[in-house]
Amino acid sequence: MSTQSFDTDPNVLALAREWPALLFMGVITLVLGVVVIVWPSQTLTVLSILLGLQLLLLGIFRLIVAFSDETISPGLTGFVGVLLIIGGVVVLRNPFETVAVLATILGAAWIVIGVVEMIEAIANSRAESRGMLFLGGMLSLGAGIVVVVWPAPTVTVIAWIAGFYLIVFGLFLAASAFSLRSAVTS
Repeated sequence: MSTQSFDTDPNVLALAREWPALLFMGVITLVLGVVVIVWPSQTLTVLSILLGLQLLLLGIFRLIVAFSDETISPGLTGFVGVLLIIGGVVVLRNPFETVAVLATILGAAWIVIGVVEMIEAIANSRAESRGMLFLGGMLSLGAGIVVVVWPAPTVTVIAWIAGFYLIVFGLFLAASAFSLRSAVTS
């Protein structure tokens, strides 16, 4: 079995020469994490606005496609386009409420998943991981109830967790960039 040293592998050295780009990505990720932590509500509102714009543009695109000659079902395509435009307008008119609605839908899904997992754990008496499945179902059910009862604060906490993750990941990228830099300079 042959082993190549870190500094003699040409592929690693080629990657290591790109350390400034990695450092740049690390700094941008770190800054984004700080922004999300400092302004969680505003960050979520911006994401909601971007979602609203995407729905609006997708709806306009669908309407344009509905009037093209090659569309198989122009009525259905046009209907979907109108629905997307309406959805986009609703999201753009109430961006933070949209985040709360999406959180509520996520919470409801977690509740259903939790109940199904708990029933599956009870019903399947031969499963070896029955206890873990039941525990996972209880956690999903509990998290879903919390999100449904308090959607706005829960979304803010999720934004904080994402912000902390971005900070840690940005620091990791920056440290990796400096490690690669030292491989190039040595």
